[in-house]
Amino acid sequence: MTARRAGGFAYIAAIVFLVVLAGFALAALRLSESAQVTVNQGILGARAGQAARAGLEWAFYRLKTPHATCTAVQAAPVPDFIAETGYRVALTCAMLTYSEGQTPAGAALTKHIFELGATACNLGTACPADDASVASPDYVERKRSASICVTEDGADCY
Repeated sequence: MTARRAGGFAYIAAIVFLVVLAGFALAALRLSESAQVTVNQGILGARAGQAARAGLEWAFYRLKTPHATCTAVQAAPVPDFIAETGYRVALTCAMLTYSEGQTPAGAALTKHIFELGATACNLGTACPADDASVASPDYVERKRSASICVTEDGADCY
């Protein structure tokens, strides 16, 4: 009689090992993909925030002229930031006027406080975007608000 070798267990162990290894590879792939999406969304969000800030800076520039009102921001077309950043920016403005102190000539000093809001988004034809654009996984929208105090002659308030 000849002795028979037992070799079936090694095949089963190899198959189990390959299945476990494939599971680890799949988990690593999914983790890498979700990390990439997270980084991409972070970059899009940062760009949208900077576009909204650029809109506020543009509004500040427009309001630092003598006798400025909110129409200086709302009537003038906002610069097209799409070419530079890929984001559209919409601005809102509210103005509060009051008198405080005097000018060197002795006249009442009129001050304007402007409350500004900027919304930047990367899809659609307007900000905030329409429902179809918001449903896109690449849609990003950021809002910023700021206030500025300007005297009647366009100088900073003190």
